[in-house]
Amino acid sequence: MEGRHGNLVESGAYWLLYVVSVSGALLHWRLGNEGLAAVCAAAAVSGALLIGRGYRGIAA
Repeated sequence: MEGRHGNLVESGAYWLLYVVSVSGALLHWRLGNEGLAAVCAAAAVSGALLIGRGYRGIAA
């Protein structure tokens, strides 16, 4: 996708990844499944990095 609409869709996808991953990490940790909690936490970190990369690209 090109232009502003593509950037909004991409940013929205990264935010969705972040929110779902954090929720999943907390849920799995609470249920005692530390392995899946770690996988979800890693996905949340990667989502946060992707969100930051997008904002850094806009500011530059």
